[in-house]
Amino acid sequence: MNFLKAKSSYEKAAKVQNWMGDRLCEKIPANKFFDQVFEFGCAQGEFTRKLKKKIIFKKYILNDILDYKSQDKVEIFDMNDIAQYPLSTQKFDLIASNATLQWLNFKKILPTLANMLDTKGILLLSTFGEKNLEQITKSTGFSLKYLSLFEIKKILQEHFFEILIEEDFITLEFESPLEVFRHLKLSGVNSLGHHTLTKTFLKDYEKKFQNKLTYHPIFIYVKKV
Repeated sequence: MNFLKAKSSYEKAAKVQNWMGDRLCEKIPANKFFDQVFEFGCAQGEFTRKLKKKIIFKKYILNDILDYKSQDKVEIFDMNDIAQYPLSTQKFDLIASNATLQWLNFKKILPTLANMLDTKGILLLSTFGEKNLEQITKSTGFSLKYLSLFEIKKILQEHFFEILIEEDFITLEFESPLEVFRHLKLSGVNSLGHHTLTKTFLKDYEKKFQNKLTYHPIFIYVKKV
């Protein structure tokens, strides 16, 4: 992850993630009260600010694997190890995260998240699906191991009954192939390995994909009964 390097450019470059945050907030009624909120993968607080404006809360706990030196207090640890931290014994009526889940082992952490969720609590998450950045995968061979919609639903069904999953596809168009990779760099993505951007490679990308880049957002809304 290159998110610290992209700290100053992320919010402007990560237009899709920004839109995903807005979409998640739409799932929650305005001014709904939550006693305890836990947000993981908060980064520089782009989604945090959106959610805090939408809801009313008593306590809001943040987590990220990286220390961005933000004004808010953030619990710094790897969410894949959440079960090992005292925080995992607390109860929350809202657990949220925007565009983070793809970096984590969802099957591993979900049992802990399910235990942390209080009765009638809400799990509000977004991630990316199999076709995310498919042009990059086809041209470089590099990709994260994204879960399919079916796999995500199957994992959730082991712990929850009331499940809503939605997906979308967003294709961005750029003026040149170099702008495609500049966009990825500015938004902190380095799941692509170290691929040399030769003139031949860039021309081939333009010919095959017309300087387009597709995102595959997935939205998860779960209520604990």
